[in-house]
Amino acid sequence: MARLRINLDAGVDVGAAVVMMLDQEVYAKVSPLVVKLLGFRQDGSLVGQFSGFMHGEVIVAAGHMQGVCGKPPGSTSQAVAFKARYPTDGFEEDLEVVAPSPPGNVPDLILLKGSRSATSLWATDLEIMASVYALGYTGTENKPSCSKGSLSSTMPGAVAITAHADDGFSGGPVVDKHGRLLGVVKGALGTTIMRIGITPNYDLHTYLLQAGYPGLI
Repeated sequence: MARLRINLDAGVDVGAAVVMMLDQEVYAKVSPLVVKLLGFRQDGSLVGQFSGFMHGEVIVAAGHMQGVCGKPPGSTSQAVAFKARYPTDGFEEDLEVVAPSPPGNVPDLILLKGSRSATSLWATDLEIMASVYALGYTGTENKPSCSKGSLSSTMPGAVAITAHADDGFSGGPVVDKHGRLLGVVKGALGTTIMRIGITPNYDLHTYLLQAGYPGLI
């Protein structure tokens, strides 16, 4: 597993220049779509920072951010309003929730909408041990980070990757070496080995269609 920090604190294992070039191409293709999301309580105080990515006219994100790690409605930590901060120019705006998180966060998805749209990522089949890239935000950074790893499980209901994901990666895209969408980051499943659960692309495809938006290509 390799840790990749492009445009931030880049650090990758020494290897062929072509490998690094391909990594950079993936980042350059996907990172402009990755949006920093801010969740706020009813009183306007910040709940937390998350990630999402543009798909056509909507922003896809992890549904649990609406209740913050699964806390029920009415919790003092409940996020009720959201803002997006875009990576290309730092523009920030309020978002509308157009498809809320389903009951029990299954699947763990939410759709939001702002004033911007983008070309959608293509999807691809999930192949065990394939190289993957998870993109998302960490700390106060306003450019997304990228963590390189592998697809460690394709079992329905337990799709996961082995990679690092800092706080704030939830809702970010997971793509293959061609920048094709595999899924959406949910969260870490362990601490010794960084195993990250993801919502697979086929669940996102169904969710989009049910919400009345174009599915994945």
